[in-house]
Amino acid sequence: MKKYDVAVIGAGPIGGYVAGKIAAKNYKVALFEKNKRIGIPVNCAGLVTPRVFDFLSFSKDKCIQNKIKGANIHSPSDKILTIGGDKVHALVINRTLFDQEITKNSEKKGVNLYLKNKLLSINRKKNFVEFKTSHNENIRCKLLIGADGPKSKIRQWSNLPEPIEYLRGIGAEIKKTNLNSEFVEIFLGKKIAPGFFAWIIPTNKKGTKARIGLCIDENAKYSPKYYFENFLKNNYLKNAIVTKHIGGIIPLGVLKKTYDENIMVVGDAAAQVKPTSGGGIYPGLLCGSFCSNIAINALENNNFSESFLKKYHKEWTSEYGRDLNFGMRFRRRFKNLSDKQFDKYIEILSNQKIIDTISSYGDIDYPSKLVKPLLKKLPTILKLMSVSNKK
Repeated sequence: MKKYDVAVIGAGPIGGYVAGKIAAKNYKVALFEKNKRIGIPVNCAGLVTPRVFDFLSFSKDKCIQNKIKGANIHSPSDKILTIGGDKVHALVINRTLFDQEITKNSEKKGVNLYLKNKLLSINRKKNFVEFKTSHNENIRCKLLIGADGPKSKIRQWSNLPEPIEYLRGIGAEIKKTNLNSEFVEIFLGKKIAPGFFAWIIPTNKKGTKARIGLCIDENAKYSPKYYFENFLKNNYLKNAIVTKHIGGIIPLGVLKKTYDENIMVVGDAAAQVKPTSGGGIYPGLLCGSFCSNIAINALENNNFSESFLKKYHKEWTSEYGRDLNFGMRFRRRFKNLSDKQFDKYIEILSNQKIIDTISSYGDIDYPSKLVKPLLKKLPTILKLMSVSNKK
């Protein structure tokens, strides 16, 4: 039986970050990953805001592939709304290198990394948790942190709430494209990606390589593969060659509880994902900072009770819950829009004053910041969306 202060399940960017922060305080921390290599397979579009690197101590130049200044949003009838273009709003990262750098830093801080170790069973004892892995590792820890993804075993074992919904995603790395490297292309429509959207993200400065994909909701008529094969016929992709396939699921909807006795869940396991974009790296790292701080606090006080760990849930929801809840309200309206309504909104928003407002106040990580400025310029949009939601 190996004994640790903290065991983190899942060595993605959030699990690696949390493990490293706790280990930096000289606590004994283990990090478990079911795959044989960090960052493989990839199941992410790899588009983040620059503020992601505020949490990390390595140079962002190691994993940045491209810089994005704006977006072209295509309606179902291919009306185009162009926003941004004035400054860098997002960074395209190599997710494999990104994850690996985070884990390397964590190991330097003393984290013990276990690869190819799938969680098999968990038992709670008095004041600690014991679990077994697929490599016959028997582990005892005071605190178990689940960063083990959308279908988290830690969350399920603890009987914590499930996400409100799951998006099904599929994508690919491609080459031989001819894109404006400073803009992402976003495609809306029930025939393209029902319940969400499709994207093309240039991954180099020449615009000759890209990461593409789409997500659909659980009620879509066909499979993700069906919509993806249709998407490959898009004019932007007519000469493209697929070099690698990616895919996965995205959990949405704030959990009412993300802790239990000796247990916390974080990142995708806690559905800390932006409903407007499906991005989980920034909210995961932000919430991970609260998770690691409370973990350190619990270790200092030797208190791993449910009532003590509740502080984690209170802190992260106080900081970011508003934006996640706003995202879900927006999403409920968004997924009920018809293709005709999408066309109508793109047309309404294609006003220079509105575009300038979106470009000035729009924030991928904090979409609620745009609401008040947009309502001042276009007060009718709230009424239109309310009507659309009833249809």
